Amino acid sequence: MRALIILAAVVILLALVGWITFNSEPGRSSINLETEEIREDTGEMMRSGSELLRDAKEEITDETRPDDNAAKRDAE
Repeated sequence: MRALIILAAVVILLALVGWITFNSEPGRSSINLETEEIREDTGEMMRSGSELLRDAKEEITDETRPDDNAAKRDAE
């Protein structure tokens, strides 16, 4: 029963984001998996993740870089 509820929740979530669509015509119904939209969305997520990691790397590098002004003050 739990698995059925989880499956229904996943299908509803996929339908809400537009990855699954449902069509109904007289005498025929269909469920479509929108592969192009999935491809676009996952590509966008990968780019966003890459930018986030790059920003984090730059922030960490800036924090660990020795402060030139502090070195000059210590020398005086």
